[in-house]
Parts: sequence; C-alpha cells; structure tokens
Amino acid sequence: MKKLLIIIGIIFIILISAVIVLPMIFKDDIREAMDSTMDESLNATVYYDIDGFSLSLIKNFPDITVSMSDFGVVGQGVFSQDTLTSVKNFQVTVDLMSVITGGQIVVEEISLDEPKILILVLPDGSANYDIAKASEEVVVEEETDTADSDVSVGIEKWQINNAKVVYRDQSMNFYTSLVGLNHEGSGDFTLDVFDLQTKTTVDKASLGFEGVEYVSDKQLDLDVTLNMDLSQMKFTFKDNRIAVNQFAMQADGYLSMPNEDIVMDITFGGKDISVKSILSLIPGVYLEYLNGVNAEGEVGFDGFVRGTFNETSMPQVAANLSVENGKISYADFNIPIENLNIQSSFDYPSADLSETSFNIDNFSMLVDGEAVSSYLKFKNLENYQWDFGFEGNADLEKITKIVPLEGITLLGRINAKLKTTGQMADVEAERYDKLPTSGSMTIDNFLFKSDEYLPQGFEISRANLTFDPAEINLSEFSAKSGNSDFSLNGKVSNYLGFALSENEILSGRLDFKSSLIDLNELMPESTEEVEEDTTEMSLEVIRIPENIDFTLASSIDKIAYSNMPITNFKGQVLIKDGAIILDQNSFNMLDGTFELTGSYVTKDVEKPTYDLGFKVKDLSIASAFETFETVQSYVPIAKQVAGNFSTEFSVNGILGEDMMPIMDSLYLNGLVNVVQATLEKGTFMQKLSSVSALKAGASSQPNKSITLKDVLIKTEIKNGRMYIEPFNLNVQGQKAVLGGNNGLDGTLDYSMILEEVPTGQIGSALNSAISSLTGGEKLVADKINVNLGIGGTYEDVKVRLLGTSNASDASDASIKQKLSSQIDAQKQKLEDDLAGKKEELEAKKEEQRKKIIAQAEAKAEEIRAQGKASAEKVRKEGYEAADKLIADAGSNPIKKKLAQEAAKKLRAETDKKAEQIESEANTRADKLVAEAKEKAAKL
Repeated sequence: MKKLLIIIGIIFIILISAVIVLPMIFKDDIREAMDSTMDESLNATVYYDIDGFSLSLIKNFPDITVSMSDFGVVGQGVFSQDTLTSVKNFQVTVDLMSVITGGQIVVEEISLDEPKILILVLPDGSANYDIAKASEEVVVEEETDTADSDVSVGIEKWQINNAKVVYRDQSMNFYTSLVGLNHEGSGDFTLDVFDLQTKTTVDKASLGFEGVEYVSDKQLDLDVTLNMDLSQMKFTFKDNRIAVNQFAMQADGYLSMPNEDIVMDITFGGKDISVKSILSLIPGVYLEYLNGVNAEGEVGFDGFVRGTFNETSMPQVAANLSVENGKISYADFNIPIENLNIQSSFDYPSADLSETSFNIDNFSMLVDGEAVSSYLKFKNLENYQWDFGFEGNADLEKITKIVPLEGITLLGRINAKLKTTGQMADVEAERYDKLPTSGSMTIDNFLFKSDEYLPQGFEISRANLTFDPAEINLSEFSAKSGNSDFSLNGKVSNYLGFALSENEILSGRLDFKSSLIDLNELMPESTEEVEEDTTEMSLEVIRIPENIDFTLASSIDKIAYSNMPITNFKGQVLIKDGAIILDQNSFNMLDGTFELTGSYVTKDVEKPTYDLGFKVKDLSIASAFETFETVQSYVPIAKQVAGNFSTEFSVNGILGEDMMPIMDSLYLNGLVNVVQATLEKGTFMQKLSSVSALKAGASSQPNKSITLKDVLIKTEIKNGRMYIEPFNLNVQGQKAVLGGNNGLDGTLDYSMILEEVPTGQIGSALNSAISSLTGGEKLVADKINVNLGIGGTYEDVKVRLLGTSNASDASDASIKQKLSSQIDAQKQKLEDDLAGKKEELEAKKEEQRKKIIAQAEAKAEEIRAQGKASAEKVRKEGYEAADKLIADAGSNPIKKKLAQEAAKKLRAETDKKAEQIESEANTRADKLVAEAKEKAAKL
C-alpha cells in the first residue's frame, strides 16, 4: 500500500510538473510557428511583447490559455504610419481535450482589453485592412473524402473591454467612431441551432457624412438575443433592446442568407419612449441643457425593413414618428411649449432613389400661446422635389426671457408665412420662374436698444414684406431711432436667381423718406476720459458687386451733422456694374444750394476711382473753408475772406487703400462765380499793402482791402497744384488782374498787375522800388501798370516788384493774355519737371526692386541649403540608429526579424521627417521670394 501511494504521488508530481513544464518547453516553438504563419499570411508588421507572451495550463486548468500583451498590427506602404489595431491584453482559452481529440476545437473564451482599431479607406479605395497575402491556387486532381479530417472551431464566450473603433472612408467622405465600447457575447457555435446572446454599450458614438456630423457623442446600449439557425443561415430576433441615449426600440422578425442574397423581414418600434427621449437625440454637447427640462407627450415610432438585398435590389425601408399633445417646459422659465404635434414618415421602397420620400405632414405647437406650424414634403433623391410651408408668430420679449441679453432691450412681434415648392432640375437649369415661392412677414412695435451701442434705441412701428418667385415687395416700413425717423418702400427682383447662381443680377428700387436724420445722435462724441488707443484704424476699399442693379431714391427734409445742417436733400443713388452712381442729388447747406452727380467705381479694386460734379450757389467762402478739406488744402486764404460764391466744377481721381483721395492724382476744373468778397486782414494783406500801398486823397484813409464783385474765376487742379486763370479784382481801390498757382505745400506763384495807377498816388515804398528800376529817372506817363510777383507761402508771403509799363501801351485783354501765357508756361514746366522726376524715381524704384529680390533670393538659397543640410543630418542619424537596432538584435531570428521591421519603419520615418524638413525650408524660401516680389511690385 505504501509503495502504491508513493507511485501515485510520483505520477501526480510528474503530471503537475508536466502541466508546468510542457507549456514552457513548447512556448518558443508555438511562438515561432505563429510568427512564421503570420509572416506568410500577412502584408503587415505584427508586434507584441515577447515577455508578455504566455502559454498556461494552470490559469484555467484543465483548459489551455494563450495570452499576449501589447499586441498590434501595422500596415505597409502608404499605411506604414497607421496602426490598424493594437490590444493591451489578448487572451484565448481553449478546451485542451478538444485539441487532443481533434475534430471540434472548443474555444471557451476570447477576451480583448482596451483594443484600438483604425479602419482607413483612401480616396482611391485602397484600405489598410487589406493585409492578407494572395494565396496560390492549388489544383486538386482527384477529390478525396476529407470528412474525417475536417476541423471546426466553436466559440462559447467572448468579451471586449473599453475599445475604441474608428472607421474613416475618404472615398465617401464618411466616418464613424465608437469610444468606450464594451461588448460580451455567448453562444454554442458547435450546434446548428442555438441562441446568441450579446450585450454592447458605447459611451460615445459619432457619425458624419459629407462634412456634416449627423450623430454626435451618443450613448448606445444594445441587449440582443438572436436565434441562430446556421444550417439555414437564418437569424431570428428574440428578446432585444436597442437604445440611443434615452431613445430605445426593439425589433422582431428575421434575416436569412440562404445563398448570396440577404432576405429580411424586420419590424421595429419604440420601447418606453417619450418626448424627452427624442430630445436626448440632440448632439451630446448640448445635453446639459436638458437638465431641468420637463417633457410630456405620447410618442409613436415604428417601421420595417422588408425584402431582398443583392446587386440588383434593395429592401424596402419605412419608418413613422409621431408626437401627440406634447409639452416641454423649463424649470427656470415659465414659457412652455404646448400642444406639440408631429406626424412624419420616411419611405425607401426600392433601390430606385427617385421613389424615396420624407414627409412631415404636420408640425405644430404653441409657444406660450403663440401658434407655430409647418409641413414638408420631400421626395426623389435623383431630382429633389419639395413642398414646404411655415407659419408662425414670435414675441421677442418672451425670447429674451428664455435667452437673456445683458444690456439689451428687445421687444416686438413678428408674424411670418412662407410657402415654396419646386424641383432641383429647375434650379440647375435656372428656371426660377418655375419655383413657386410666396410668403409674408410683418413686424409690429419692434424695439432694439443697447446700453453700449445704441442707447437711443431703434423702433419699427410697422413693417410689411411680401414675396413671390419674381420679387420681394416692401410695402410698408416706418421706423425711428432717437430723433431720427424714416420710412421705406419698394421691391427687390430676381432674388432667387441671385441667391442660387453667381451670374444672376439682383435688381430693385427703394424709396427712402425722412423728416430728420440726426447723425450727431448716431455718432455721439464721448466726453469721458478714455485711455488713448494707439491702434491704427483705417478704412478699407469697399468693393461694389457687379451683379447688382439697385436704386435708392431719397427725400430727407433735414440731416443734422455737427454744426453743418443739411436740408431738402433729394436724389438717387444707383448701384450698378460695380459702381455707385449719384444721380441728380441736391440739398441746401451753409446757406448755399448744392447739386451733386458722380460715381465711385471699384472694377479695379486696387485703384478705385471717383468722378464727381458739383454745382454750388451762394455759399459762404469762410464756411467753405471750415467745412471742406480741399478748400483748406488749396485755398487757406479763404479763411480770411468774407463773402459768397457760386461754382460749377468737376473733380476726379484715385482713392488709396484707406479710401482717402490720392492728392497727386486729383484733377479738378471749373468756374467760380464770386458775387461779392472782401479780404481786409491777415498776413497776405499786410505784405501786399507794405509794397503796393497807394496814397489816398487828403480827406480819406488808405483803402487796405482786396474786393471782388461779380468775378468769374476759372480754376484747375492738376499734379498737386491749383491754377487760376487771370481775373479782375480791386486792390486798395485800384483795378487789378491776378493769376497764377499754388500747391498743397502752401507755396505761392502768382502775378498781379495793378492797372492805370496814377503816378501821383504811388506810395513811398513803391516809388523807391520803381526809382531803383529806372535808375532814378522820374516817371513820365500820367498812369502806369505795376507788375507784382507774389511768392513764398500763405504763412510767409513774399511780394516783389517785377516791373512797370505805360498804361496806354496795354489793354486789359492783353494783360490777361500775358498772365495766361505765363501760367501755361508754368504748367508745362511743372509737367516737364514731374516727368523727369518720375523717370528718375522709376529708375531708382527699379534698382530698389532688383535689390530687394536679389537679397531675398540669396537668403532663400541660404535657407534651402540649411534645410538640405539638416535633412541629411537627420537621415544619417536615423539610418545609424536603424543599423544599431539590427546589430543589437543578435542572431535570435525572432528578435532579428522584429529589429529589421523596426529598422525599416525607423528608416521610413526618418525619410519622411527629412523630406518634411527640406520641404518646409523650400516653402519658407519660396514664401520669402514671393513676399519680396510682392513688396517690389508695390514700390
């Protein structure tokens, strides 16, 4: 007995030792066989932790357990940087006796911990999961009975813990992702008929197509039991629940695959769903807003999938969703949605997309008693056809109670109606007249007030807008903003064509009327002390669209602007062909009457142009100086002139990038009619009097003024200077002629001839100057003409005597002709000088352009060389590291193979990084040269 126990003990020890030792003995052989099989079968790199590979009979005795850790599969070629799958832990437990006896291998359990799967399809259709090597076809000459040698595998249980699955198909612009996927299932696949039980949960599920995310961060919960008839390949739904967030449904019916066809007859419907269940389907980022929401109402949801799926047919899919007597309220706001009713359906009867339809036969609700209703009939995915209608009221004050707007007051009621039908074929063919569209919108007692931006508020007492396919008609619009009031009416045509096509023209007309526009109120001056803003603010060129033909006709009784009120404004503004055209605009300002025509053209957006025509009658000269920048720039002396004038002139030029006139490009010509004007004081008068002062009679004081009466002055601004043709005036009571030019810099170049000056009235200063010119000889003639030159600047006037002549030797006409010739000579000389300077400047600019480009190209070559050197360095270091990996692996075939794959991957990564470095350097260099050329072109 004792010997028997010893023998049994020895056998037991041997068996235990075998259980422990045998897996260790065969572990390397199994791993090598597995590596060899994967290498022969897969076009991919498979990696795993060698130390984490184990084979055990103890863990689930008497079953054998194979486990791996840090397991993954990486593609090759274009997918060499994308991991197809990675698993933290992978374990398979197999019934040992089923392996030993053969025939039916029973897999007790398969488990995967934290697997990550990336399925990627490129635009050309190639996929990263296509990793199986093509097997050579084996020709069997004689069929043998292999029934006894067939081996089948049955899996009893499997589970996946905390998985992440991403599918991205670039060929269809489609993606879906599952985050936090947990799945478990069980079923005896060794039987022909059995129940397959699965349970799946997903923390976040998303789905997008064509750039639109239709499902966002939804929770999934699937508890499904299928009866599996493997002999007939028929799968029947039993107990099941499928939930998306709080929206749950169940399915009944079956799916079978008797051959290549897939036959299905499945009905589905909602399971314990409510209005709040539907609200839970909104994107996850908004789910927090459902906190505190109370939702009620009867919800119906059902449908079916019925028919055969193959290359020529699709099953019919139909679904219905209804809500009756729904109610939604929010705890923080007592503005409920009540009487919510929805009737909708979807029908996909066949593979013919033209038969597909989606209808919302009724959508209606009351928002705090305000009725809103809508419907939609949409069909034919080959040629979209639609019929849509909407009618509703909105109380804006109630909306602000739901969505508070800090510092803003919003009141008023809006009523809107819309109906539109049509088909996509008419849109594409631009048959907009075949798109029946009608509607209306009315606004009553609207008020918008902002404490910061519009404290005076903006009110619309009444607005009425209607539209049809041809036009939008604004029949009524009455509004106020503070002191300002205005009304509008008119229409806009071809709005559908303009909205749906790039080539259609939007046309229309609006009539604008107002008794007062208070611009001072709209642009108030702040009296508060604010920190100085050093940020440069500038206007930008406003581009006028070329596909708009629009007229705005205005009639404004008064425009309040600073201390310059404008009254009786009437006229039209036309927007057409990329230009704004002013058509016969007239108004009163500064006690004068203005008429204005002209245009602003932006066809060349780099050099927008303006061309204006002015007619001004009875305008104060001093007021003109205070008001108009051009007068301040070219005629600063106007500040000291008392009197009125009328004028008619045109002005044109080019605007800069800041929308300000480029003064050198400005060209102005016209006539100025001075009815009566007097200059009595100022630097100019003092300097002129010091030279030209004449003796007065014994009973009067010297007349120290310049007067103009009924004078017509011809002016021209060219090349930055204003030229004045000779005109008559009165200087200190003496008849005179004046002509010449002045510049933006304030420089003066004028000639003045005092006509028929009695020699007895010549002042001492002028007499001394004449004596110096005549060598001390006395003047013989009774009357002489005195020629004065006026130079310097407005701030420092220089008056000098140029000469005298006998008054009888020249007429008034000849004097003017002489001065005109002098002015023409001045113009020509200036133009010649400018032309020479422009040529010289252009030569310098061209030299500067070449220098800028040459410096940039030299710097670019330096950048490219540095990039190439850096890339070569990266390649060298990467390749050396790859060679070291192989050397360190030694002679172990597995380690060597893994090292070779790792080295291959490292070389690929190194090449990619080096190419990126060189590409970035070339991009920087090209950008530097391009910027230099652009800078040079702007000189």
